[in-house]
Amino acid sequence: MKFLYAALVALFSFSALAQTTVRLSLAQADSIFLEKNLLLLAAQYNIQAKEALVIQARAYPNPTFTADLNAYDPENNKAFHIGQTGQKFFALEQLIVLGGKRKSEIEIARQNTKLASLELEDLLRNLRYQLHAGFYTIYQQRTTLEKFNRQLQVLDTLINAYEKQASRGNLPLKDVIRLKSVYFKISNDKSELANNYFAQQQRMHTLLQLPEYVEPVVSDPDFDKLIARLSYNLLLDSALQNRPDLKLANEAEALSLLNLQLQKKLAVPDVALNSSFDQRSGAFVNQLNVGLSIPLPLWNRNRGNIRSAQYETQSIAAFQKQKATEVQAEVRAAWQDIELSSQEYQKIKSLYSNDFNTVFEGVNKNFQRGNLSILEFVDFFESYNESLSDYERVKNYLATAAMQINYVTASKIY
Repeated sequence: MKFLYAALVALFSFSALAQTTVRLSLAQADSIFLEKNLLLLAAQYNIQAKEALVIQARAYPNPTFTADLNAYDPENNKAFHIGQTGQKFFALEQLIVLGGKRKSEIEIARQNTKLASLELEDLLRNLRYQLHAGFYTIYQQRTTLEKFNRQLQVLDTLINAYEKQASRGNLPLKDVIRLKSVYFKISNDKSELANNYFAQQQRMHTLLQLPEYVEPVVSDPDFDKLIARLSYNLLLDSALQNRPDLKLANEAEALSLLNLQLQKKLAVPDVALNSSFDQRSGAFVNQLNVGLSIPLPLWNRNRGNIRSAQYETQSIAAFQKQKATEVQAEVRAAWQDIELSSQEYQKIKSLYSNDFNTVFEGVNKNFQRGNLSILEFVDFFESYNESLSDYERVKNYLATAAMQINYVTASKIY
């Protein structure tokens, strides 16, 4: 009875799971992902923050107002002697930014906004790949778990029947033990797969911000659409044009060049214009003055920052070339993987058919009628179980390889 109990628990747990699931197609999952994913929302806020810095870069330096008032006049024994016979001083100073520094700062702020947008694109590419790959993985795991449950139910029925016959002395106890060992093997495989399944569902919760488990809606024709032959050169061209991480490397190089220009312009001193009113402390009473001040570039000509910016530009240029090489390697590996996965899927699909289930039902009935030995039944049962699992794995490999093509090309190929 303990095997019947275990089977009922497994069936109940999976039925309870079905009651807390939401059925989604891949398109529906994409829509929820774009609406609710918090990482994408945070990245969008980051873009808005960078756009605000463009506004700040356009702002001109504020003028400086200075007031100097008499606090105590010892000659006349007066405090705050600032009337017509007292003393007060007012000055206004405005910094004039020279050398095009303000223009460079605006361009750098705009470039940072562009980088933030590309970072969002790259984040979207990475998260969407996790979503799509996880979607097909959950489908494969869920389908395999359902098949494991059906097999365990069949075995549990057989074990109960064999235990009764063995207790009456009609069958050897070793046959019961042999069936139980098969039951344990499938049950262990199911437990391991279930752990991976729930871990994958947890990642899906984070991506979609949904409280329910996801039940992917996938049909066999969906997999048939993933075996189209692709041109490596077309995939590479698509990747070089669309990959946001490659664009990021290019735009980072452009940003470094803008920073180098700014550092050179910072060597040009700015001018401060000022005007002032002095009531009594100057050469004349109530005199008005104008003037300017400019730092003399004698000791500090910003040479260190200029040299640092030059090395940074060279470093980023080298990284950009390395990134282009990585993109080519990733595209070639993904192309080879989809080619191999497509061949394996087409081959195993031609071998797998509904005859598997028909033969399984026939073998099960013949075994119950005593037309097959326990060894023949167990051997077939284990082979049948492995075949079902392998078929689902090959389908998942194909889907994952197709999603990898979308990922490395940053395009919707599939």
